[in-house]
Amino acid sequence: MDIDINDNEVLCFFNFRSPYAYVGIKKALELDITPKFVPFCYVPKEILEAVTLNNPYKRDYLMEDCRRLFNELNIDLVNEIPADCNWPSVHAAWSEVNKEGKGLDFMLKIFEARFKKGLNVGDKSIITNICNEIEISPKLALSAMDNEDIDKDLKSLTKLMRELKVFGVPTFIYKKERFWGCLLYTSDAADDTPCVDLG
Repeated sequence: MDIDINDNEVLCFFNFRSPYAYVGIKKALELDITPKFVPFCYVPKEILEAVTLNNPYKRDYLMEDCRRLFNELNIDLVNEIPADCNWPSVHAAWSEVNKEGKGLDFMLKIFEARFKKGLNVGDKSIITNICNEIEISPKLALSAMDNEDIDKDLKSLTKLMRELKVFGVPTFIYKKERFWGCLLYTSDAADDTPCVDLG
């Protein structure tokens, strides 16, 4: 999968598994920033251990932190986030819908289904309902979920992750600089200056 990197664009690595990705993207959109999105569903093996969460205390803290961030955005976070599903297949569905210009609509519906409604977004009936809601053919998304060529494209993105040293989501890239967390812009008379808000 080829991703053109333009210094005047904001690149955003995301994963539907992460509540932090949802918060970061919502904050960016509220500031009228529409990034170019890149799925982070296959992780370079050298950082896989770093993003695997096995510490129960840390896991509990992250849920507390997410709840605070969701409250700031007036989003009701479900009491229990659904179990993991086949994330590459969900991102494959997004990638095909995105080609039809409905990627952002699909993305927000997936995030809402997972974090507000507590639904299993890997369920094809959920994907079908979301596609119907955004008026795009469910067949497009469903066929992508089992497409080996699309899966290979998603795996190929690990090369870009290594080049840009992306280690988690959301990661925003702007003018070759990394911003992990929530990208904010402060406007002044001269230009728009990116800064980071980690909540």
